[in-house]
Amino acid sequence: MQIFNILLDVVGPVFLIAFVGYLWARSGKPLDSGFVALLVNTVSTPALVIDTLTRSGLTFGTLGTMGLASVLTMGVTALCGYALVRALGERIPVYLPSMIWANGGNMGLPMCLFAFGQTGLALAIGYFALSSMTNYTFGQAIAAGGMKAGDVVRMPIIWAIIVALILLWTGWALPPIVQRSLGLLGGITVPLMLMSLGYSLASLRITSWKRSTIFALARLLGGFAIGWGVSLLLGLDGLARGVIVIQSSMPPAVLNYLWAARYGNEPEEVAGLVVLSTFLSLAFLPVFLWTVM
Repeated sequence: MQIFNILLDVVGPVFLIAFVGYLWARSGKPLDSGFVALLVNTVSTPALVIDTLTRSGLTFGTLGTMGLASVLTMGVTALCGYALVRALGERIPVYLPSMIWANGGNMGLPMCLFAFGQTGLALAIGYFALSSMTNYTFGQAIAAGGMKAGDVVRMPIIWAIIVALILLWTGWALPPIVQRSLGLLGGITVPLMLMSLGYSLASLRITSWKRSTIFALARLLGGFAIGWGVSLLLGLDGLARGVIVIQSSMPPAVLNYLWAARYGNEPEEVAGLVVLSTFLSLAFLPVFLWTVM
């Protein structure tokens, strides 16, 4: 019964809003995904970061631990993913990014919000910030065969985190008009992310069921196990453990498909992996949540 309630109360809203985006795409209505991605990455997500972190009451130590957990999780996942891709004789640029970088934004943030509340969302942002930064740098580098060091400096989310940390450290409060404006802007992030996810999935197809299934199960089940292992290694429990486990258990980020398409790394294979993992997560995530709630 508890798993069923989790499915309805936590997982259900995430997939229902994504389904609205899917139906929007299938009906032929326009949605400029490039504009949405630009808006979310440069405006609403930075606003959400500053607003949530400054109101969360979290300490530097807690946020640092979440960042460390994110790095450790991605590191272990990278090693395991590399071994799996090599063992199956597949190409590293095609499959490894999807093993490392999960959908901690479009799905992870709303999932943690619905499951653990505003504090869970703040912890999830601490985790997601490192994941997002490394995907836009190292993830793109794996796909492209090189990296531009300046990419990190130009990421708005990095500057948003710096601003939030300065405010936490100094104890300064933003003027009410600014704080409320950030709250309004940040509030559009989750629904836009989920609708964009559903819209993107409507155009992706599964081309190889066998390979997609193997890598999808490895991403979901492996991520779950690694998330638990990292949280135990760091001695975490409660909300922190729950957020780490759930963020680590997400399906591959749609961004991995965009990198594959941009650099010609068999995007149809990555699309199949993203689609199948996302739909399989509907069955696995209630169980994963049940273990940490």
